[in-house]
Amino acid sequence: MEFNNKTYSENKIVILKNEINVIGFLIWCDFNIYAEIDIFEIKPEFRKKGIGKYFFNEVSTFFKNHNFSAIKLFCKPEESEKFWIKMAFRKFPKIGYSISELTYFKPLIEINEPTIEIDENNKLELWELEPYQIKDTKPKWIWSIDSEKFLPILIPCNSDWNIRWTKNGKIIRENKVKRFSNTEIEFGNFLFVEELTE
Repeated sequence: MEFNNKTYSENKIVILKNEINVIGFLIWCDFNIYAEIDIFEIKPEFRKKGIGKYFFNEVSTFFKNHNFSAIKLFCKPEESEKFWIKMAFRKFPKIGYSISELTYFKPLIEINEPTIEIDENNKLELWELEPYQIKDTKPKWIWSIDSEKFLPILIPCNSDWNIRWTKNGKIIRENKVKRFSNTEIEFGNFLFVEELTE
């Protein structure tokens, strides 16, 4: 099988073909840190043979090699949801915009996963609420921050949600995601933190 890519209009297209036929194709757009799949199609006669998985793995490698940190997509038709779950995609949380329940994402890099067991003195917390709403509510996500090995944090979020960084038991910074840092951490519908600096 041959794996080609070319630009088509303002979108990108990748075509999968064997010696004679086009077997499948993918159209995507890029949004800085992530690629969004618009269409992923395998011809019906080539489905359920592992070709979709192969094609997706090749595309994932291509995206990763081009410095994308995640893939986002909308499952259409709805029946495709099972395939994307098998490919280790995660459901987008409700972020307050008109994001469908069939929207999924997949990190392409190693990330700091939210945890229950945390270092209370060194953590990053994210609420599904604006700062004026949090009062005594607990954050939805908490990440332990290891100063020796900082792994990036990548999660879909609303730019108005409250985020708080605690270091050595002291709150260093707390604000809406969009006002939290001097460096860019908000990319479309994603929070992406590569480092924390005071």
